[in-house]
Amino acid sequence: MKSRKLRSGLLALCAFGAISIIDNASAQSFQTRGSNDASLPVLHRAGAAGPTNVAALLSARFCTDCSAQTTTQSNQLRIAGSHSSLIVTVDGASAKFEDEAVHNLAHSLAKPVADKMSDAALEQAGRTFIAAKLADVIVLGPGEELVLVRTDYRIEGQQNLSTGEVTRSVAANRIVFGRTIHGVPVVGNGSTVALTFLNNGSLESFRYDWPKYQATASQNLVDSNEILSRVQTVIGVRTHVIPNFAVTTPARLDASHPVALTSETSLQKLECGYYDPGTRSGKSVAIVQPGCTYRVVWESANGMRQGYAGAVPAGGHFEADSTWMEAGILGESNLSF
Repeated sequence: MKSRKLRSGLLALCAFGAISIIDNASAQSFQTRGSNDASLPVLHRAGAAGPTNVAALLSARFCTDCSAQTTTQSNQLRIAGSHSSLIVTVDGASAKFEDEAVHNLAHSLAKPVADKMSDAALEQAGRTFIAAKLADVIVLGPGEELVLVRTDYRIEGQQNLSTGEVTRSVAANRIVFGRTIHGVPVVGNGSTVALTFLNNGSLESFRYDWPKYQATASQNLVDSNEILSRVQTVIGVRTHVIPNFAVTTPARLDASHPVALTSETSLQKLECGYYDPGTRSGKSVAIVQPGCTYRVVWESANGMRQGYAGAVPAGGHFEADSTWMEAGILGESNLSF
């Protein structure tokens, strides 16, 4: 029964997940498969190890000059040295490392944009590094996969004051990985690993949020039209503009084919899966529910623009969560599904 529900959930996520636009990828067609009977389990976050153990492991491996350990206001462990620092969250599931000495070398090692590392080479370098250096903390459970999310390049620009010529070079390379669970992506800041390398392969920094997940009771998933309606409702509240028309599933959705939500706002990106905001949200997250992250742009008649980002629940009956703004906005209508 559980496997049947999971397969049904995957079909439903394909229905509104096909709207997902990943950086460096082309827009996908928006399909209408799936039904409200499909479901996915709610997940509970848990740290793989205590923060002290994780801090000791990572500092011995990366932060060799670190010595002074302090506890921040948010109960994080911070270990600092002369040129590097390491922060580990209270549950031990997330960490951030930075090496200022390596960062200071980036400019001297910059290369022309045309000679930058390829996306494929950067992905392979990232996977090799995780397997060799972070395998103790980036652990995959049954049915989980480490997947590429995007590649980024830090670009520097210089101008010759005599000739006016502008040259651009790549100073650093970043790879971001995410996680899928039985093919369903985790969206939001949770379940991410970001690595930044210089052009000589030196590690400048890493940041990860990688908890263990424990599955609990399932939620039935709503269809794509309801997902879009929820985004429209939330944006109406956030912009104080009540929508006066219904929004329906489009054939395509990307920056070139946005979906109007109100007279001045348009949806430009939607990604669906298990929504985990991660520890970067600054809030304690215990449960991870099916949801869809959105990116909306407001533009006034005179051309002023403002962006809105967040996530809406994808379950028919979703659990109350005081840290999830959109779940609070939609809480009253939640009773009708």
